[in-house]
Amino acid sequence: MTSVSAGVAADRVLAIVNPAAGNGAGQKLSARIARTFRDAGLRVEIERTPAQGEGARLAREAAESGYGLVIAVGGDGTANELANGLVGSRTALALYPIGAGNDLARTLGYPRRRRDVPRFIRTGRRRTMDVGEANGRVFLNAAGVGIDGHVAARVVATVRVVGPALGWLAGALVGIATYEPIPMRVLVDGEMLSGRFLTVVAANGQYFGGGMHVAPQAQLDDGQLDVVLAGDLGRRDSLVALAKLYRGTHVNGVTITSRRARAVEIDLDRPFPSQLDGEVTRVQRLSIRVRPRALEVIAR
Repeated sequence: MTSVSAGVAADRVLAIVNPAAGNGAGQKLSARIARTFRDAGLRVEIERTPAQGEGARLAREAAESGYGLVIAVGGDGTANELANGLVGSRTALALYPIGAGNDLARTLGYPRRRRDVPRFIRTGRRRTMDVGEANGRVFLNAAGVGIDGHVAARVVATVRVVGPALGWLAGALVGIATYEPIPMRVLVDGEMLSGRFLTVVAANGQYFGGGMHVAPQAQLDDGQLDVVLAGDLGRRDSLVALAKLYRGTHVNGVTITSRRARAVEIDLDRPFPSQLDGEVTRVQRLSIRVRPRALEVIAR
């Protein structure tokens, strides 16, 4: 990604905490997070999201009020909400990852140990990244329809019990057992592809689903999305593809293909679960495009 400037210590900083993130870890952290950042040399103001969907409003108001940096204290869903309020502004997004997936943090090079994150943010570089937009909503990692939406719709309760990695894996295994590929009409930069697909994913980042390496070649600042299309795989081939997905070796050029594009249109015969950064909605049509270098972030 393109580097904009080094260091954030001079910025006015707001941390927006999702109290529900990390099975309630956000609520526990909110009382002491200012001290955690102060110990790392960064003065931070704290705001809690009062309800789902309010993060975008709080982030937008922070940008309008002159904050140079907004920290998302939560998971990929929290980062997604805040990005929807910050995109197009000069306010950068940083992450304090405590959620189930934390896939964007993985792509941006954040440390795995939570205690190392405040120093990483203080010393990190401000960079610009692309974002995706699906039916008017911004996404950071990936948007897709098919088995990933089917799995995402069922995985939340599982993640709460066994954690993100096992939760997504268990959800994927159940999904493979219960899901049938559906007819789709997919327009990729003007090229029409029709048939039955296991899934179609437009990836901006490399990971989704708590560490699944869906798009190993994706770059956050190349002005394109990596579109992964999995055809009508049987259950055995789907299980093999799932194992390879974690290693990023699933694209074989035949039943699973990948191409880069700026715009994707997906039409279905009926409404079906779709996921944007792990958040689920039902759609019959998904219109996806890339917005090049639309968001400033703190990254490695």
